[in-house]
Formats: sequence, C-alpha cells, structure tokens
Amino acid sequence: MFEEINVIRGTEVHRRTRFDPGSQLRTLMSEGPMSILGVEDCPEPRTAWLVTGYEEIRQVLGSDKFSAKLLWGGTAAGFTWPGFLTQYDPPEHTRLRRMVVSPFAVRRMEKFRSQIEQIIKSTLDDIEAIGGPVDFVPHFGWAVATTVTCDFLGIPRDDQADLSRALHASRAEKSGKKRVAAGNKYMTYIEQVVARTRRDPGDDMFGVVVQENGDEITDAELKGVAAFIMGAGGDQMARFLAAGAWLMAENADQFAMLRDTPEAVPDWLDEVVRYLTTDEKLTPRIAMEDVRIGDCVIKEGDTVTCSLLAANRRHFPGPEDRFDITRERPAHVAFGHGIHHCLGRPLAELVFRTAIPALTHRFPTLKLAEPDREIKLGHPPFDVEALLLDW
Repeated sequence: MFEEINVIRGTEVHRRTRFDPGSQLRTLMSEGPMSILGVEDCPEPRTAWLVTGYEEIRQVLGSDKFSAKLLWGGTAAGFTWPGFLTQYDPPEHTRLRRMVVSPFAVRRMEKFRSQIEQIIKSTLDDIEAIGGPVDFVPHFGWAVATTVTCDFLGIPRDDQADLSRALHASRAEKSGKKRVAAGNKYMTYIEQVVARTRRDPGDDMFGVVVQENGDEITDAELKGVAAFIMGAGGDQMARFLAAGAWLMAENADQFAMLRDTPEAVPDWLDEVVRYLTTDEKLTPRIAMEDVRIGDCVIKEGDTVTCSLLAANRRHFPGPEDRFDITRERPAHVAFGHGIHHCLGRPLAELVFRTAIPALTHRFPTLKLAEPDREIKLGHPPFDVEALLLDW
C-alpha cells in the first residue's frame, strides 16, 4: 500500500551505521538530490519521493503547494489531531502557532536559564554519586529532558516521574495493549493539567498561553499542544543528549576545545546538531498540485519525504562529511525549515548549550565503558538503546 512505501520504506532507509547514514540512504543520496522510494500499484499510480538535497528540502518546506496533514490510505485525510502543529496547514497552522509561540520568546528563555542550569547540575551530581559506569540514556538524556520539559509546561515535580514513565511506555512497550494503556494514562494526565491551568493559570507555558489567549484556544488544542511538546520535545531532547554524550566520548580531543578554549569553537552547537540530526526525516508531505522541485516534477497526489540527515551530510560532500567542531557556521536543516520550523528550538538550544559544556567540565575523561561492544540503535529516529559510559 502507498502509506507503507511512505512510512515503512521511508523509515527503513534511515537506519544508521553508528552516527552515519546507512547503506540504503547512501545509495539513494548517490542518485541525486531527488530519488524515488516507490510507486503505487494502481491504475493511476502516485510516486513516493525522497528528497536528500539541502536546497531541494528548503524548497519543499518553504512551499505552500504541499500539505502537512496526516496521510491515511495514501491520501490527505483532512484530519488533524487538535494542537499537533506539525499536522496543520495554513490558515489553521498560522492561528495556532501564533497563540503558542510567546512562551518560547528569547526573553522568557533567559528567565528559564538558571532553572535549566540547576537541573543539569543536579543530574550530573546524581550521576557522579552513582559512580561509573552509568547508562547515560536514562540518567542523563531522559533525566534532563523530561525535567526541563515538565518544568517548562508547569507539571509538578511529584508527578513528573509517573508522567515520564507513561510517555516512554506509550512508545517503547512491545505489547500493543500496554502501549495504548500508557498513552491513555499520559493523555488523561495532560487533560487534568489543562483543567487545572484554566482555573488558575501560572507563569509556565500553559499559564502564559491561557492568560494571553483565553477561550480563543480550546481545551482540546491546549491539551494537544502540551502532549505534542512533552512527547516530541522531551523525546527529541533526550535522544540528542544521549547521542551527544556518545559523540563526546568518541571525540575527546574536539570536546576538550569546548571545555578549555570555548572561544575557539563559537559554532560548536550548530556542528553537533548538524552531525547528529537526531530526527532524520520529516513525515511525508503531499503535493496539492503539480510542482517542480529541482529537476523533477512532483505530480498532484505524490508524496515527498524530506531526509534532513541526508541533506545535512551531503551539504558537506566527500571527506568534508565528518564531525568537525571547528567548522565555521555549518548550514543545516536539523530543525526543519519554513512555517513548520521547530517551535521548541529556543528551548532545545538553551538546554544543549548548557548541558554539553557542563558534561565536558564534570567528566573530562568520559569514555565508553565497553569500547569493543556495539552500541545498539533502535528504529529511527536516532534511538540509542543504552549507553554505558565511565570516566
């Protein structure tokens, strides 16, 4: 079926070899900036395209001729989960994003900085107290990401552990029934938070949105925005932090520069973000009319999957496709582009800019506890299953 070409095939080609694109994606990248994932087997077939070129991806994501709405049965279903911004098209997307962007303003992020610094310090204190070796996936990645995201949303500390477990189980449980049960528990709690915020809005993200927009944003939208930010933001942040710790353990000399002479590597975060690209691809876009991208004509009804990982790597071809923390302002699309450019980027970058340098100072000799043992990766997006590090 067409959605299997888009979703299953699109995911499979993004399996990695450690930090790098795997062989399937490398092959498709070699075919040029536009390649074909598959063609629907029907009288009027539609094509599933994969875009791996940097400029071509910017062209797709900057165009109003593609829909971001959920695909179902290979077509634009016209159905959107309330509050899930990545599934909206204008004008609905414009309206909702306008209402929820304020809490991510730079001035608000600066007020949150000291709280983030304390969260990271406490997390590193806990790791040091445990003593090496330590699995940095739960103890660093998830610990920092979920606490920061929950605090940002205004979720009480006493509730955060249960909420985090429910979120993780809704994605990781092997049993379908258990995943559904965990997902229902997660969404029920978010609904309770929305109701509580309506009664007494504070200065957290929920409270700011309610105070500024009132009934203009519905409870369903507020619930969806919160679930989306907690689910997508917390998960993505956790995966990046774990991958960043792994990258640091394997590139000690480069991260020593960040620790000892940070002025020598002013663009270090852009390079780490570009190289890791922990969200390898975006959900497929569907063409609402015929449109030319690069040298190819995308027909109405065709779908396009944007490979952010491929674009971020092929933009530096040949031997330049390597991790280099001294690289000057590396261009990347790791946070997307266009109207769906990552809403939470200011929060994520503040966490990364705080957490990675703090890690280099606290554990300057960080290393793999079992260097000869393969690091296992789950299905994309970039999922380090366990990361045992010592110092």
